[in-house]
Order: sequence, then C-alpha cells, then structure tokens
Amino acid sequence: MSSLLKNIDQDLGTDINPILLHNVTGTILARVIEYCVHHRDDVRLDKDVEDLLQDDNQVEAWDRQFMNVDDSTMLQILYAADYLGVEPLVDLGCMFIACIIRDMPVDEIRLRYGVVEDFTDAQRQQMQLEADLLK
Repeated sequence: MSSLLKNIDQDLGTDINPILLHNVTGTILARVIEYCVHHRDDVRLDKDVEDLLQDDNQVEAWDRQFMNVDDSTMLQILYAADYLGVEPLVDLGCMFIACIIRDMPVDEIRLRYGVVEDFTDAQRQQMQLEADLLK
C-alpha cells in the first residue's frame, strides 16, 4: 500500500537496517500502519471524490472514526501518508479536510490552518477579475 516502503523493500531486500522516516513521528506512523493493516485486502476503486463528498455512506464507518482527530493530527497523518506514498489515505485525508472547509469563510480557513495571506492588492484584484470571468 505504501509505494515508498515497497521501493525500499525492493532496494534493500532482507537486510535489516533502520529506515529513517523524516518528519514522521512514531505515533503518526503507527496510525498510518493501522490504516494500511485495516485496508490491506481492499481493492482500490477510483471513485469520484465529489460523489464521496455528497454521500457520507460511501465512506466506511471505520474510516470516519479513524479520521475523527484534531486538525494537527489529521494534517500529520496526511503529510505522513503523502511522504510514504499511501495514496488511499492521502485521498481520505484530503476529502475530510475538504468537508471541513467546504462551507467555511476564507478568513476562518486561514485562521484555523495558519494560512498567511500575502497577496498584494494588485494580485487580489487580478484574482477577482479572473473569478468574475469564470462566472
């Protein structure tokens, strides 16, 4: 399930050496492994994320419980899954964050996730023009 670990296994074989996973704590790694173990026999289906966002019943109860964590833990799980190449967990994490921020005002999203707005007035005006053209 993890493309990074699969590649390491193929490169190193049966040599028993520690594998350094930068920026992944033991607690978060344990959560990612828990996810992988639970889904080890799953057949990956390419489902439209928009469909999943509209129908919570398509998301397994186990997955909903797994992602029922604070923002910091959710982001750490997402970063670790991305680093380790666990694509289904990346998709799940992104979907949960999308559900959280879907109806939030932009300022609240920035505050919640520490996103700094560093656009100039000219850049903001240009973005507004482009957004108006898309309407």
